[in-house]
Amino acid sequence: MCCGPAPTGFTHCFACRHVVRSLGLTLSPALPARLCPIPSTLYSVLVAYKEAALGEARRRDGTVVCALLGEHMATQRDRVAGRLDGLPDHVVPVPSTSRPDGSPLGRVDGLPAAAVAPFPSASWSPALLRRAAAPVGHMRPSPQAFAVPEPRAVIGSRVVLIDDTYVSGARAQSAAAALRLAGARSVVIVAAGRVLRPDRVRAHAAFMAHAAALAEKHADGAARARCAQTVASTE
Repeated sequence: MCCGPAPTGFTHCFACRHVVRSLGLTLSPALPARLCPIPSTLYSVLVAYKEAALGEARRRDGTVVCALLGEHMATQRDRVAGRLDGLPDHVVPVPSTSRPDGSPLGRVDGLPAAAVAPFPSASWSPALLRRAAAPVGHMRPSPQAFAVPEPRAVIGSRVVLIDDTYVSGARAQSAAAALRLAGARSVVIVAAGRVLRPDRVRAHAAFMAHAAALAEKHADGAARARCAQTVASTE
């Protein structure tokens, strides 16, 4: 569900099981662009684009975030549509839980255009969702943490929620729950990074090692296929 490690014999990880019990709803699918271990260069970028003291540094890292999410939305277009049971009507950044001025993603130059480019039917709709009064945080989801000011704009719609990081899923899943309770037909969460702690959690370290082995196997298979095509074309 969250592209993270689930214990043997379980289909969901501990965080997903906790979040679904707390929300009382099935979870919305999450499609992260990258696994994001702490520490890593990617995690530093996903923090710095909104927290760096210098505007130049925020803009530089924002460019990386825009390229990563834009490419992911484009390459995963069919997968996103499949999870939504159709093309999206709205692309919505998850509002910040601490900043009064909305989502940091909304201030990334070029991201609105890049995020909707693969979906001609969709509009960039940050006003569709806003922060509400209920507390929300790591492992503390709440369906009342976000609100939909204009429910008529949501009813029957398919929505892509975008976020920078997905950790326990409490915040993004709470936002998805608010949209679904307001009448959205389906919601998919697209995050730039699925945060993992291989330095602290043994299951995360094993999961990262398995993912790296699969990536290496895939790259080797792709290289072999290209080699076979080259040989065939010269015969």
